[in-house]
Amino acid sequence: MPPPPPRLPISALLRAVEVAARGKRRSRDVAAFLLDGERAAAELGAELAAARWAPGIPRGFVIHEPKRRVISALPFRDRVVQHLLVGATLPSLERHAAPQSYACREGRGTHACLRRAAACARRSRWALRLDYAKFFHSVDHAVLLELLEPHTPPEWRAVTRAVLDGPAHLERVDFRFPGDDLFTPLDRRRGLPVGNLTSQVWANLMLTPIDHLLASHLGLGRFVRYCDDLLVFDDDPGRLRAAWDAVRARSDALRLRLHPTKCRLHRTTEAVAFLGFVLRREGDAVSVRLQQENVRRFRRRIAESRRLLAAGALEPSDLLAQLRAWLAHARHGHTRALVARELQRLARDP
Repeated sequence: MPPPPPRLPISALLRAVEVAARGKRRSRDVAAFLLDGERAAAELGAELAAARWAPGIPRGFVIHEPKRRVISALPFRDRVVQHLLVGATLPSLERHAAPQSYACREGRGTHACLRRAAACARRSRWALRLDYAKFFHSVDHAVLLELLEPHTPPEWRAVTRAVLDGPAHLERVDFRFPGDDLFTPLDRRRGLPVGNLTSQVWANLMLTPIDHLLASHLGLGRFVRYCDDLLVFDDDPGRLRAAWDAVRARSDALRLRLHPTKCRLHRTTEAVAFLGFVLRREGDAVSVRLQQENVRRFRRRIAESRRLLAAGALEPSDLLAQLRAWLAHARHGHTRALVARELQRLARDP
């Protein structure tokens, strides 16, 4: 007998609506839902309780900064369901997660990960950089469901499958793994749409077995992971090469492919790119510099925003917010001279 579907009080539904609407109230989709939010939330709750809810059709588009990505933007009511689903599963997922994982976790994030990476580089002679090819688009649904099952309450399992199997804008990936035949890539469902809340949380779970492999089985606890970007540190390059082989074998079992060119073993006295910055050990300290591509992207965005401002298509407050956001990000590195130089250039250029 299948487990009963989730039955939620209106207060829980309204809390999820409020969270999902943050920063998006000007969107037509969100505004339409909020016109009679309590009624719309109650209808959504009734669909979930009757096992009638199904994902809607997402809007697809492509972004090119910082790299080309296919984005799948959900209807608002689907975002509410995803917030409810994540709320039901996240406590268990957090208990299972490794402390070295920083993406999409409260109190962590990009800059905390960067600080920890710099601290590890300061104490280590070597760093192994690992990255995955087409990570989100290659996540195998059957493998993910197996990992999710212990953390998903029974009443939410049908919703989990509906979200995972729902329509999405994905890139085709045809990786083959040991034991596959010619048709295996066609027979297995794959892919997490970029832009979904569940995709971010489930992506972390997909690589949690790699975290536990490194820390518990290989004794390499000095590492950081931000989604599918990993830096593993040690003084012995031989241990890191062995770890690289072990991670590759475990990744094959998870049906994930290490990137053929981005994975590399570095001395920490060399430049190591990570999260848009470059780390380099210099004696007993570590310098943290912005990657030049980050600076070039910033200049292009500000130039475009200034053109929109001159045309009356952008508010001065929006341009100022964009500038402040980049400055706050840049100042997490050793960038005082760079920031001063960029501000002088902006003041000088018309």
